[in-house]
Amino acid sequence: MDLLLHPTVIAGDKLRDDYCVIHEGRNVGRIRRADELSWQGERWEWHVNPPLPIPPWCNGSAESLDHAKSQFKAAWERFYASLTREQIARWHQTEDLVKANASWLK
Repeated sequence: MDLLLHPTVIAGDKLRDDYCVIHEGRNVGRIRRADELSWQGERWEWHVNPPLPIPPWCNGSAESLDHAKSQFKAAWERFYASLTREQIARWHQTEDLVKANASWLK
């Protein structure tokens, strides 16, 4: 299952060590360096977060970006496999409506 990382951009600013995770053109999560946890050494947080109910095991932390990516991918594959076609269709429909309304407001 292909997952892509894109830098997180908020208010036009690209955040350092912060990535959106993309699956099939849709944002499905985030991986970021957790500097506030630096007293534990290097820490990376990851979250699976499409607009659906998310189980607690879809969030975690790791000691490196590579480990965070690996853990994210395992959680995403498990989560995605649990979804029905109807849930995926509803998610996509909701997301597409939000995007259409956002572009209408511009």
